[in-house]
Amino acid sequence: MIAKLLRYDAPIWQISFRPFFLVASVFITFALLLWGLILTNSLPDNFSDFHPYAGWFVWHGHEMIFGFVQAVAIGFLLTASRNWAGQPGISSNFIKLLVASWLLARLAWLIPSIPTILLGIFDASTPLLAALGLAQTLRGGEKDHGQGSQRHNWPFVLLLLIFAAIQVVFHGLQATQPQYLSLIMQAAVLMMAAMTLWVSGRVLPFFTRARLQTQPPSIPKSLLTISMASSWLIIPFLVASQIYAESIFLSIIVFVLAIIAAASHSYRLFLFYRKGVITEPMLWSLYCAYAWIIIGYSLIAISMTIESNVPWLHAITIGGLLTMIISMMARISLGHTGRAIIALPGIPSVFIAIQAATLVRITQQTQAGYLITILILLLALSIFLKQYLPILIKPRSDGKPG
Repeated sequence: MIAKLLRYDAPIWQISFRPFFLVASVFITFALLLWGLILTNSLPDNFSDFHPYAGWFVWHGHEMIFGFVQAVAIGFLLTASRNWAGQPGISSNFIKLLVASWLLARLAWLIPSIPTILLGIFDASTPLLAALGLAQTLRGGEKDHGQGSQRHNWPFVLLLLIFAAIQVVFHGLQATQPQYLSLIMQAAVLMMAAMTLWVSGRVLPFFTRARLQTQPPSIPKSLLTISMASSWLIIPFLVASQIYAESIFLSIIVFVLAIIAAASHSYRLFLFYRKGVITEPMLWSLYCAYAWIIIGYSLIAISMTIESNVPWLHAITIGGLLTMIISMMARISLGHTGRAIIALPGIPSVFIAIQAATLVRITQQTQAGYLITILILLLALSIFLKQYLPILIKPRSDGKPG
C-alpha cells in the first residue's frame, strides 16, 4: 500500500491538494489525540517525562496553526492557482519535496534538544517553497496560453513569505523572549482568519450561485475595503495592546477595529446569503465558518472591556478555521476528482459536530470541557477520514488525470 502511494505516477502526487489534505487530516487527528493524553497525564510510563522542543503547550499551539492549518492552506493555494492561472501547476517531484519539508518540520518538533536555528530553518522552508511554487504557477498564467494578469492573486505569495518570516521570528523569540510566543501565535491565527475571509469573499458567492442557481450578490466596494482593512489592522494593534497592557488608547483602537470587523463582515455574510443555503450542508458549513470568525471578532471586542479570559481564539480556530477547512477539503476533494459536490454520508454530522465542539470549548473552560471538545473532534475527523481517504489516494472517477 505504502509502496504504491510513493510511486511517481501515483494519483496522490498529481495535484497538491491530495497529499496535503491527507497528511493534514491524519496529523490533526494524531495531534488532538496526543494533546488529550497530555491533558490527562495519560502518556505511557516510558514517555511520561518526555517533552518536545519548547514544551507541550507551545507544541500544541504552534502545530495546530503552522502544522495543520498551514498545510491545508498550501494544498488549497497550489491547487486553486492552477485554475486561476490556467496552468498545470507544480510538478509531482515538487509536491513530494514540499510534503517532505512539512513532515521533516513536524518530526523535528518532537526532538527535545534540536537546535533552535535548525528547527527554524525546517519550519520556514515549507512556506518558502510553497511561495516559490505558487509564484511559478502565477507567472505562467501571465505568459502566453495563460489566463492573463494575476495581480489580484500575487498577495497570496506575499502571505506565504510572511508566514515564513513569522517562523523565523517565532524561533528567535523562543530562544530569547519566550513570553511573547503566545502573541505570535495569536497574530498567526488572525492572519489565517483574515485570509479565510478574503478567500470566502470569492468562493461563498460562487459556490452559492453554482449550487442554487441564484443571482450573484452586489457587494459595495467600500464594504469590502472596510471589512478587510479592519481584519488586517486588528492584528498589529492587538499585539501592541498586549505588549503595552497599560495603554487604554490601544485597547480602544482594538475594540473599535473588532466591532467594525464584526459588523462589516456580518453585513457581507448577509449579502452573500440566499434562500436554500440552510438545506445544503456543503454550503451552510461555509457560512457557519464565516460566522464563527465574526463571533471571534466580537469576543475580541469584549476582551478589551473585561479582565477575565475571553475564548476568542478557539471561536476562530475551531469554529472558523476548522469548519472552513473541513468544508473546503470536502468539496475540493470531490470537485477535483470528478465527483458530484454533494455531502457524502456522515459529512453533515461532521459539520454539526465541529459546531458543537466549538460551543463546548468556548463555554466550558475546564479540563472536562477541553476533553469533551477533543473527543467530539476526534469522532468528526474519523468520519471524515473514512469517507475521504479513498478519494484522496485513488484515481479520479472520470478517468482524467489529476
